Amino acid sequence: MGSRQHLDDLARSARSLQDTVSELHTALTEGDEQGAGYARDHLAEQARRALGETGERGFEPGADAAGAGDVLAVAARDLALSEALFRAAEGEGGRPPDLERLRAAEDTLAGLAAALEGPVRRGFEPAAAASPDLPTAVANLRHEGAACLELICERSGGAVTGALVKLPVVGTLAAGADELLSSLGLATPAEQLTKWGVRLLEKALTLLYRLIPSDLLDRLRAAVTRLADGLTRDRTPGGLLMDAVLGADGLRRTLGARLDREALDRAKLDAARAELGGLGERFGQRMDLLSFTIAVSAGLVSTLVTPLAAGGVAALLLAVVVVLAADYADAWALPAAVRGVRTVVEEATA
Repeated sequence: MGSRQHLDDLARSARSLQDTVSELHTALTEGDEQGAGYARDHLAEQARRALGETGERGFEPGADAAGAGDVLAVAARDLALSEALFRAAEGEGGRPPDLERLRAAEDTLAGLAAALEGPVRRGFEPAAAASPDLPTAVANLRHEGAACLELICERSGGAVTGALVKLPVVGTLAAGADELLSSLGLATPAEQLTKWGVRLLEKALTLLYRLIPSDLLDRLRAAVTRLADGLTRDRTPGGLLMDAVLGADGLRRTLGARLDREALDRAKLDAARAELGGLGERFGQRMDLLSFTIAVSAGLVSTLVTPLAAGGVAALLLAVVVVLAADYADAWALPAAVRGVRTVVEEATA
């Protein structure tokens, strides 16, 4: 999903933030104003660190070679921290704190940490069983390739459906982060915690734009419109829409023709089958994190701007889903960040 060390660092950051929000919740529950002040100060310091204003490491992905998983993970952390800051600020200035919403922000951080930590693995992963003969190896890889493509379409379809439930108005995909942020018109609040929250939201949206290839803007705009119309007007299931947007039928025909070739190597086919199994698992983890990102960003934006302005964020989120799905399927001519389905099968049948 991203570099393991980087994800572990971000998971620890999320756990630390969770602890701080928990301390604030406890202090507010007990009427401990001094303790609440300490917790808010610590939260502000963590926000400054995430924004790179303390001189300490902020877990920022490198601008030159950061993988999509790393960029997405930092954006998710920034969004969860932004939500926590907004909720912590609700109890400042003599206003009564909303303890339920603060607890929800704590739960968000716990969920983020769990998603970043990934599944627990014990011992060595068993190697894929060798096929007894070439026809079986071909059939197994044909099945695994089809299953992986179906998983990519279904999981990404679920993500776009979730996005439109939370942000039903979809605008035009902006040409870049600056254009999107300008359209949102987010004011700079006077309260410190809210100010950090706005800045982290802006930083997260800017990071998500790093996943959008600028030379595919027109194609992505068309895909976003197709998804929005299909889900809201035609009530088409998300998985079927993503199948069509990615051109998965054509990809299936291409891969089927490759597997119909003569004199294939059984060992290569078995290795490709095992690789596709891992590819599908990693894509599922990425969609889990992206669905988290969609939920938190939609919740924040819907309370800060008008539905029309939030439509630009909805378009961005749908475009990110499409880019990641196309990358894992190798369905479009993208600068490949991963070895997708097409590449794995083509190399095994070369």
